[in-house]
Amino acid sequence: MTRDALVEIRSLSIDFATGRGAVHALRDVNLSVGRRRIVGLVGESGSGKSTLALALLGLLPENTSKVTGNIELEGKNLLALKPEQLEHLRGRRIAMIFQDPMTALNPVFTIGTQLVDAQRNRHPDLGRKELLSRAAAMLIRVGISDPETRLAAYPHQLSGGMRQRVMIAMALLCEPDVLIADEPTTALDVTIEAQIVDLIKDIQAEFSGSIIFVSHSLGLISELCDEVAVMYAGKVVESGPTRGLFAHPSHPYTQALLACEIDPDTEPGERLVTIKGGLPDLVDVPSGCIFADRCPARFEKCSQEPALREVAPGHDAACWLV
Repeated sequence: MTRDALVEIRSLSIDFATGRGAVHALRDVNLSVGRRRIVGLVGESGSGKSTLALALLGLLPENTSKVTGNIELEGKNLLALKPEQLEHLRGRRIAMIFQDPMTALNPVFTIGTQLVDAQRNRHPDLGRKELLSRAAAMLIRVGISDPETRLAAYPHQLSGGMRQRVMIAMALLCEPDVLIADEPTTALDVTIEAQIVDLIKDIQAEFSGSIIFVSHSLGLISELCDEVAVMYAGKVVESGPTRGLFAHPSHPYTQALLACEIDPDTEPGERLVTIKGGLPDLVDVPSGCIFADRCPARFEKCSQEPALREVAPGHDAACWLV
């Protein structure tokens, strides 16, 4: 493992079986997550970000047909563990904030019941009263007032922002070493999104573990993350320290994503920048550079697949122009 890495992902490839053939959802992904660091995963929908997050938890769908490579947590390969061993890790060492709290929370149980159940794996010796007390304290910590009333409520009785805070509280109650936040602000309005971002910043100041933050928003990644991995069509095409990577993006896909960010000074009626085309067919993955068909800088050598190359200390990009 890389020195001081808490999580080390090496040569991870995942296929899903479909009626058309195997979908190569992740292909030879490498990623390190340092201790007490926030690492962002960014890219278009379908780039493999959520698949990577679910692989860390061992929650891949039933049609997963092939998994190769390593996912190591402090040197222990999670892919080699038995289901009961993985279940023991979930809610203890690894926890996740899912992107849609309305579907992640069970509508027929109260918030209190769900927060108590989430702690059972971490604190099996504590009674319900003690677990409810811990849950109430955590709701206050994440900015929810009158916790006793909220604990007695059902998910549909809370606003979207409150439900998302409940999901964050649920993950933090597990006291994980690795917290995965899978697009936790997707369904929220801009005001609530800003509050959730501030909350995650506050949590990081006290949190002893590491955070993997999944998003399609470069703005959120730049605000929150120490490092970032840019994913495209199941591959990491660029990675490095957030500030340096955004200041000097080396891969044309990263440059295109940055160009697509909406400028607050955009004039009414001004045409927004887009990336022409769409993601390639991951059943029949094209040879050569995966981004070549959409890249304005492509040339003859792009018919060969480029490897990740170092462009600055800790900053790598998979492009022949590097």
